Amino acid sequence: MKSFITFMSVSVLLAIVLMSNSEPKTERTAAERMYSAITAYADTFDVPLHIAFNVATIETSYRGPEDSTYNHKRVSSAGAVGPMQIMPRYASWFAGFPVQRQELKDSIELNVWLSMKILAYQYKRYGSWEKATGAYNTGKPIVNSYARKATNPKYYLSRWM
Repeated sequence: MKSFITFMSVSVLLAIVLMSNSEPKTERTAAERMYSAITAYADTFDVPLHIAFNVATIETSYRGPEDSTYNHKRVSSAGAVGPMQIMPRYASWFAGFPVQRQELKDSIELNVWLSMKILAYQYKRYGSWEKATGAYNTGKPIVNSYARKATNPKYYLSRWM
């Protein structure tokens, strides 16, 4: 079973790499890539879109695909990195394969894929999106202000306008 999970994880990473290499030569902005990654991976892991976009908005002030100033390479004071602010010490465990800190910071697609996987895991574990987003934020299944913002269907929209 473990080898099957590793195989599937490596397969997903390979698909990410192949998809990023098959892009048209027109350069997309970080904000456009972020939008594409969120919509694709939220669907893959059954994370409600508003939660995925809310987490991105809360974590790195993401404001949608038209945001020309978006910086996905942020690092928090706690050490979380990249567009969805993943803690490097947990990344490899959730991914099922080794993930380097720099990869988390630089790869929008990997960071978002991993974020959606973590959110789905937390939801399955706690049975509530509020507790899942609270755990994403703190490591504990608590309903805090982060969780309330993350689960509010209108939060990201109010920040994008």
